[in-house]
Amino acid sequence: MNFLSKIIGCAVLITPLFMSSQIKNEKNTKPNIVFIFADDLGWADVSTGNTNNNNGSKIYETPVIDKLASQGMSFTNAYTNQNCAPSRAALISGQYATGTENQVYNVGSLKRQDKRTKGFPNILIEPFKQKKVIAEDGINMFDVLKTKGYKTALVGKSHGTPHPLKGDYGIDLPADIHHIIAAPINGKRTKSFYLAMNSDKKGWTFNSEFVDKYANPYDDAYINTILKPYNSQGDVSLLKGTPKHLTDAIGDFSVDYIKENANSENPFFLYVPFHAVHSDVTGRKDLTQKYLKRGLKPRIAEYASMIELLDQNVGKINDALKDPNRDGNNEDDITNNTIFIFYSDNGGLFNNTPLKGKKGNLTEGGIRVPLIFRYPNVIKENSVSNQAVHCIDFLPTLAALTSVDITSLKKKDGNTPKYDGASFAKILTGEAERISRENLFWHLPGYMDERFSPSTLIQKRIEDEYYKLFYFYETNEFEMYNITKDISEKRNILENPTSAEMEIALKMNADMLAWLKTNNAPTGTWVKNGEKVPYPKLNAVKKYLNE
Repeated sequence: MNFLSKIIGCAVLITPLFMSSQIKNEKNTKPNIVFIFADDLGWADVSTGNTNNNNGSKIYETPVIDKLASQGMSFTNAYTNQNCAPSRAALISGQYATGTENQVYNVGSLKRQDKRTKGFPNILIEPFKQKKVIAEDGINMFDVLKTKGYKTALVGKSHGTPHPLKGDYGIDLPADIHHIIAAPINGKRTKSFYLAMNSDKKGWTFNSEFVDKYANPYDDAYINTILKPYNSQGDVSLLKGTPKHLTDAIGDFSVDYIKENANSENPFFLYVPFHAVHSDVTGRKDLTQKYLKRGLKPRIAEYASMIELLDQNVGKINDALKDPNRDGNNEDDITNNTIFIFYSDNGGLFNNTPLKGKKGNLTEGGIRVPLIFRYPNVIKENSVSNQAVHCIDFLPTLAALTSVDITSLKKKDGNTPKYDGASFAKILTGEAERISRENLFWHLPGYMDERFSPSTLIQKRIEDEYYKLFYFYETNEFEMYNITKDISEKRNILENPTSAEMEIALKMNADMLAWLKTNNAPTGTWVKNGEKVPYPKLNAVKKYLNE
C-alpha cells in the first residue's frame, strides 16, 4: 500500500470533527484556551435555555452568553461544589477534596459560625481540620498544559489557591485580585466592594498591581467605544466620572492579555475567575438603574446588574479573539483556534427555581450550574448534553483536547499523580454521548452554618436517569431523590420506595461506602467521646423498608 492509500484508509476512520481538530493542530500545534469562571452564578440565572432545560431567566439578560450557547455545547447537568474554594481547588487539582493534593472542603473551615448564632453549642461532631489551599507539589491544570508549551494566566479571584497568589502552581501570570478594596481617603481608611477608590496615596486604585491601570473613572472614550456597542438599554451616560467597576477592569486586562499573546509561538491558557456575581453585590450604575426602572427591588436590581455586567465582559473577551490587535480588521481572528469555556463555581445566591436550595447546599440549587464549551469546527453548534460533569473532570478533558497523556506525568517525588476526574472530550467532539463513569461524590466532614452538616452524597446514573443518595452522619439517616423526574427534590424515595428503587438505593449505599473507604475520607470525631465517626454501614438503607 502506497503512502496516499494509507492516508485515505486512515481518513475513513476519523470523524469530520476530529479530522478538523487534527488539521488545526498541524497548522498551529494547540488551541488557545479561554476559561471564564463566574462566581455564584446560578443554573437559572442566564437567559439561555440551553444550559438549564429551558429554565432560563425571564428577568436577567445575558445575550452574549446566550449566543455562546448557540455556538457550542451546553451541559444541563454540570456540577461543582457547594461554595467557591472547594470548587476552585477541585477544578485546578483534578481531585475531590479527599485527594492528597486537595483537602479543601469548604471556604474558611468546616466549623463556620452562622452570623445569627453564637458558635456551635449543639454540634455532635468535631469537624475534620481541612486545608485552605491545594498543595504546590501536585501537577495541576496549569502544570498539565505547560507540558505542551502553554503560557498560563490567572486573572481574577484566587480561592483554593493562596491569596496573594504565590508559589509553584504553574501560573506564569498570577494576577490575583480581590473584590474588597480598602484605601485611605481624606486620611480615613475606607472600604469599597468592586468599585475603584481614589486613594490619598495612589490615586484611583483597586489595590492591585495588575488592574490599577484600568482604575480611572469612566470617561466618554470608554463609554462610547467599549460600552455603547452592547446597546443594553441602560443609560451609559450615567457612568461618566463614576468609579470603574472591578468586573470591567478584569475584562479590560483580559482583552490586553489576548492582544499581547494572540500571535505568540506558544498557545495560551487564560483562566478568568471573575468575582461577579458574588455577595456584597454591587452592580454598575447604568445597569442597576435599568433594572430598578423595571420594578425590581434594589438588591435584585443590583444582582441583575452584576449578571449583565458579567455578560458584557464575556463579550469583551470574546470580541478580543475576533480582532486581537483591535484595528477593526478581523484577519487576525483566533476564534477558530480557541477553546472558549463558560462555567460557574456554585449555585446562585437567590432564586434557583426549579432547583431546591442555594449556594452552600448540596441540593441541586447549590451545586448545579451553567456550562458551555465552544470550539468552532470541533464542537457542534447549538448542541446540548445531559451528561453529568464536575469540576474534577476539566483537567483530564483539557488534557485530552490538547493531547497530553496525563498517565505519563510525574510529580517531583517521582510518583504518578492521581486524578479523580473523567475526560468528557469525546462528548464535546461528538464521538460519544456518555462517559463510562456512573457515580459522582460530595463529602463534607463538618459544618457550614445552617446550610450543611457532616454528610456524604452520591449521584448515580442508571441508564439515562440520575439519582442522589444523601447520608447524614449526626443522625445516621439517608435521603434519596430521582433528580431526572424530580428536579426539585420534593419526594424522598426512601419514605415509600418501590422494590426497584430500593435495589438502586442498596447499590448506591454500597458504592458510597466503597468510595469512602478507598479514599480514606475523614469524618471527624464524636464530641461526646472523641472516637472517630464511622462510615454508613453496608445495606443501612434497608431500615426504610416497610417490613
